[in-house]
Amino acid sequence: VKTHRHPASLSVASTDCNLFCRENSAHCLINGGPSPVHIAHITGTARHTTTGSATVVMAMKIDERKSSPEVTDEDNEDSIDSDCPASFKENLAKKAGLQNGRYPETEQDLEKAEEVLSKEFAKFSMGDHEEAMFDVVGIRNHKEEEDDAFLNTKLAELDQELHKISGSNKGAYDAACKTNPAYVQGRKFRLAFLRSRHFDAKKAAGVIINHFHLKQEVFAGYPLEFLAREPKFTDLSPDAQEIVKAGYVQVSPSRDTAGRTVIFFGPSPALEMNMAVECRKQVLWYIWTCRSRNENAQRNGEVGVVHLGLPLRFNLQYMEVAFFMQKLKVAFPTELQAIHFCSATLSMRLFVAAQKLYMDNFTRFRTLEHSGTHEEINFALQTYGINTDDNPVKPGGIIDTTFYNKWLEAQKQYEEGNSSQATLVPRRFDVLFGKSKRSVQHPGTMRCQLLVEMHWDAYNRLAKAERGQIAEKIVGIVYDSQGRFLKWDAKEKSWVEVDFDTAREKVTHYFRALRERKQKLQKQATVNESKKSDGTKRAVEDDTRDAVATPSLRTHGAIGAGTNVDVASLASKKMRAPERRNSSESIEI
Repeated sequence: VKTHRHPASLSVASTDCNLFCRENSAHCLINGGPSPVHIAHITGTARHTTTGSATVVMAMKIDERKSSPEVTDEDNEDSIDSDCPASFKENLAKKAGLQNGRYPETEQDLEKAEEVLSKEFAKFSMGDHEEAMFDVVGIRNHKEEEDDAFLNTKLAELDQELHKISGSNKGAYDAACKTNPAYVQGRKFRLAFLRSRHFDAKKAAGVIINHFHLKQEVFAGYPLEFLAREPKFTDLSPDAQEIVKAGYVQVSPSRDTAGRTVIFFGPSPALEMNMAVECRKQVLWYIWTCRSRNENAQRNGEVGVVHLGLPLRFNLQYMEVAFFMQKLKVAFPTELQAIHFCSATLSMRLFVAAQKLYMDNFTRFRTLEHSGTHEEINFALQTYGINTDDNPVKPGGIIDTTFYNKWLEAQKQYEEGNSSQATLVPRRFDVLFGKSKRSVQHPGTMRCQLLVEMHWDAYNRLAKAERGQIAEKIVGIVYDSQGRFLKWDAKEKSWVEVDFDTAREKVTHYFRALRERKQKLQKQATVNESKKSDGTKRAVEDDTRDAVATPSLRTHGAIGAGTNVDVASLASKKMRAPERRNSSESIEI
């Protein structure tokens, strides 16, 4: 870092700018900059003036290729070495004076931790900040066309990347391959990891290695065959099953406005019980396994909403479980794109600061904090596109398990092979049958109705026998966007996809309903116009009647009874009355 004084000999158009000094290859921060707009290049020593007096600025060496810090493997959120489940990074914690996994406990610790985090944020460019915010609100979407040729190519690349990896972390993966190659090398299993990392084969390979390495650690002592298959609810201990049933981690029945799966974390009952950390880890592993089965979560990612209980009980076991959840992030085929920490008071600052110190940069930039009443927190979440009507955490930390019980039962049925994986959380562009508020206001249903309105003119011009083509076109649009037409099955207690003919009939029904609405509106408009015309006619008749009935008034008094006096004349005389107030002449009406 170079510090130098600028003589008042050079004037620039704006002081909120960046000056690149060619001679010094330095980045000049004027008045606390930087700004992304590069106004001028100055040969020689960087100089500027604002009001004619010398100003001291700082110049930092920068890379000519980019102004943001270079992203290394250490900062890669899926790096095998840096984010290996065996340990978590402590570089920022050490800078804050917190070592050996210690978390902030005092106000002084908190101030130091937040200072270190603030400096870490300052290293990143505007582009990094924008990308993080786009992920938080769900603007930046990764869409890949999953045709057979593309998928086969990516699967081959993934296989090559897995062969390149060596080291002790790969031991669990190799053991699983020998035990059950059909599962580990299965197309469905590997595609899940590719989708979650946007078909980056190198990243997906790293997550697969992490997955088996961490699984071996969590289920130490289990038979080897357990490593090469998905865990079932019945594999868990009785205590772990009770925690799962409590529903402190739930999948929301609705997605956010970006179509992402929303995960709600309530105050954990496990933290209020004397339960081993190993048991809690198994509970989290099972829930993560169930969540990662959903293809929508693999493609679009997830958003986490964490409700912190009061009072916050900080201890080593608490933080160990919290850090374990960060390890799960790089061991499962889902991407947590944003985390919202919610608490009734500001006491959560200690917890959030502790979490951020040990997070990778990807997650650290996508973590938000909300405090206040239950209503204030829900309002804040709504601004990020989260439907808080489905928030299972009620005031006072009470957890509603109505939907969760259905979801958990569906997972059990799937594990036992009694049914295919049930659809309890529709996708963003799914069209839902039914008249309930949830069905009618689902984004996919509203989108389909909008498509019907857009195609109304073309549909109305065609003969009745040809209108089915328009309906089929709209069904195709829904299918092309990975949408489905779903009907609730009361027996299965889940959404079931209907066939093409039923979907086409549903779209035709939307057209009929639209015609009825248009006819009703047209009829109402005609009635309103008729009423308006009748009202105008009656008003004219009333005015005419009044004009005929009141041309003159019967007067009494000085003029005499029975005398007709013109109204206009009376009004004129009344207006002039003040001028002749002393006159003996008066008129009584």
